[in-house]
Amino acid sequence: MVVLPYKEGLSQRSRRVFRKHGIQTSFKPHQTLRNILVHPKDKRDILQTAECVYEIPCLNCEKSYVGETARVFGTRLKEHKTEADKASNKAFTRSQRKASVTGEVNKSAITDHVAEENHVIGWDDAKIRDREQNRKRRHIKEAILIRKKGANTFNRDEGNHLPPHTHDQPLHSKTPPTSSSSRKQTRSARVDQSI
Repeated sequence: MVVLPYKEGLSQRSRRVFRKHGIQTSFKPHQTLRNILVHPKDKRDILQTAECVYEIPCLNCEKSYVGETARVFGTRLKEHKTEADKASNKAFTRSQRKASVTGEVNKSAITDHVAEENHVIGWDDAKIRDREQNRKRRHIKEAILIRKKGANTFNRDEGNHLPPHTHDQPLHSKTPPTSSSSRKQTRSARVDQSI
């Protein structure tokens, strides 16, 4: 028996084709009243989310900022936005920017990016990438996400808790890493073949 979603016009034709080959078919509705009416949990507003790792993209380039906060994300986003707005009011042309080396230290890398590149930040496109209550684990998740994104971030550093660079390959590749014992077996097999 084959169960297919019901599609007007197509379902009856497919039933006839399956029947010719001796296969029974039944159809189920794509959308049910339960799917339409029942929503047991309200969706959480991302601005009210606390204890999270977040990403804020730049609208002018492919880069983004990765950060973490224990506080409510909306509060941290507002702080970033206020600081960046101060810097964007001081926006220069390229020649003015090169000529003025003021040595000002900004509070965040977002502000540096806005001031140095004259780029616009996608505040509305900010995303929560992960949630973690434990502070140390949250720092590690932030560092891993920064390392994963590589050159596509404008963070000043790689985060507070860096995994060793030996973990870089598993972060960037889609294939599972081989264990050291299987590598030793492969090497010994090559040595045996050469003898």
